Amino acid sequence: MNTSDTLAAFAAYFVKESLRERFLHEALKKPAKLQDRICHSIGELFPEQYKNGSARFEPEAPCLLLGRRSKFEETIWREASKQIGFGDGVLVIGSTGMQFYAETEGSPVSEVWAGAR
Repeated sequence: MNTSDTLAAFAAYFVKESLRERFLHEALKKPAKLQDRICHSIGELFPEQYKNGSARFEPEAPCLLLGRRSKFEETIWREASKQIGFGDGVLVIGSTGMQFYAETEGSPVSEVWAGAR
C-alpha cells in the first residue's frame, strides 16, 4: 500500500464519516492543519469508543507518523514510539490502515486515542 491507500483505509475504518474527506485532504495537502486538529480537537475526528483505547504494534511494524515535523513520515513503530508521551500531539497509523495510536497535545497529561481492527 502507498501512503494515500493507507490513509484512505484508515479513514474508512476509524475517522467519523462526516470528516473522512476533510481528513484525507488535510493528511495529503495540509498535514500541519491535521496535526493541529490531533493536538486540540481530536474528538471531532474519532468516535468516542477510541478514547483511552489501545492498539498493539510490533516493534518493526511499518507505520505512518504525524508528529513534531507536521508531515507524515514512513517509519517503524519502535521509532515512532519515541515521540509518544511528550505532550506534542502525535498520530501513528499502521501501514495497512487497520490500527492507530494518537495523543493530543497536553500538559500535564495528553489524551490517548487508539484502536485496531
